[in-house]
Amino acid sequence: MNRGYTTPITSITEKDFETLVQLALEEDLPAGDITTDTLFSVEDSCTAILLAKEEGVLCGLSVIPCLIQKSKTNVTWNQILEDGASLSKGTIIGELKGSLVGILKMERILLNFIQYLSGIATNANRVAKQFPNLLILDTRKTLPGYRKLAKYAVYTGGGANHRINLSDMAMLKDNHITKAGSIQSAVFMVRQKNPGKKIELEIDGLSQLEDAIEAKPDILLLDNFSDIDTEKAISILKEKAPEIRIECSGGITPDKLNFLSKFDGIGVSMGYLTHTVKFLDISLDIK
Repeated sequence: MNRGYTTPITSITEKDFETLVQLALEEDLPAGDITTDTLFSVEDSCTAILLAKEEGVLCGLSVIPCLIQKSKTNVTWNQILEDGASLSKGTIIGELKGSLVGILKMERILLNFIQYLSGIATNANRVAKQFPNLLILDTRKTLPGYRKLAKYAVYTGGGANHRINLSDMAMLKDNHITKAGSIQSAVFMVRQKNPGKKIELEIDGLSQLEDAIEAKPDILLLDNFSDIDTEKAISILKEKAPEIRIECSGGITPDKLNFLSKFDGIGVSMGYLTHTVKFLDISLDIK
């Protein structure tokens, strides 16, 4: 099963997060660290262990070398695990060695990135493992600036990426259709001006299904459909337009996922994957 409507985010590079790292340093250290700078000297050294305090999926380690470099501190990073690794309580992820002052100053920033991205990866993994025959998709409900990182975390956890941004593919919602005049005209205009781009069409009732099938979008989103209407729509689509990919969204609950899992291969988009995230409990223990 392809885990992306367009090109999924299977990796990240420094270009994707260096600005965020620099902003984090400026935010946290506008005039140094009063506590650390008072208590310790730049000559003091230590070893710090990055370890998991609970079960989950690891994500975001490539941020650490960038953070060390931008901190301009004498610290080395020995990575033991890779992104995507399964964590349990007590799992050692890696080790920092060098300047005590440097490590203390970057501790919270480092943990914010790793805990947040690992939390997203863990969220996605939990749902994807429970419903392996569904394509569990993320949305654009991400923190500004963190889009690529958040979607990478979803992919790392076993979920799938919806469109990455508004330029990636077309998605026609009710407001677009209303102002364009009809489903047919909206899809036609987008297809004419954007050859080769995928088109997703959102409908919110069975009354729109016939027009939607005639418009031939690549993906049809059934938004907030009842279970009964979802089953009817999927049955009609599989019979009349098996080439159209089906996606469900809106108020997705565990019960709804249980129901949808009887339809193999459909997509389910869930803002929950990225906008309701509990940081995974990971600590940096200084020895």
